[in-house]
Amino acid sequence: MLNIMKAEYLKTKRTMSMLLIPVFPVIVLGLAFVLTMNMTNAYSESVWNWWYTLLLPGMLAIISYLSVVREKKTKYYNLMTLSTGRKKLMLGKILFMAVIMLVANTIVFAGATIGGKVLTTCVPTAGAVAAVIALTVVSMWEIPLFLFLSERFGMIVELIACLVITVAGILFAPTSKWIFLVSAIPMRVACPLLHIMPNGLRLEAGNPLMDASVILPGILISLVWFVIGTVLYLNWFDKREVK
Repeated sequence: MLNIMKAEYLKTKRTMSMLLIPVFPVIVLGLAFVLTMNMTNAYSESVWNWWYTLLLPGMLAIISYLSVVREKKTKYYNLMTLSTGRKKLMLGKILFMAVIMLVANTIVFAGATIGGKVLTTCVPTAGAVAAVIALTVVSMWEIPLFLFLSERFGMIVELIACLVITVAGILFAPTSKWIFLVSAIPMRVACPLLHIMPNGLRLEAGNPLMDASVILPGILISLVWFVIGTVLYLNWFDKREVK
């Protein structure tokens, strides 16, 4: 599996997908700097809020689409000529994209933490470190979904679906029904870690959204959805006729 992921890296190395890994974090870091200028305890809060509610899902959707387009341009040459099974190759792609997401989250953490130290922030550093891992894990379910939508319907449908599930997640995250909507889990899990609400406002001590007991259930539920989505996508891809 590690060799497959290395092969995915080599295929992606000089493409737009690889460029987007630092570009999206830089966009959110720069946007937060401009919009929170002269504000106290707002920079890191804004960076993280815009990142996990908007730019992270958008980045995953675009990178998923570009990955599918890249494979179609070669008529899935690797899948058709290598002895390794399709499922294993696509699983390697999914895991490689999860690593990409981890790298992007780490860049956001570094920029938000350094900027927060200079511009003041209430985001705890330890919580931000945990958020890098937690947001990566609870967002992995989106990868097989976006690959399927890109493959089956194209970019427009995929981006619309990304927008719908993201907005729904933002609306459900502060409510008691967050556990029933997987897209609300990243926003809900981030609350006690980053001390900010899904709408970007600072969380005060005693607020129910500061309850850290939601983190483990949220991670476990997201992993279940990731496994289910991955199995369904791999089975669908393995049975379809590659054109």
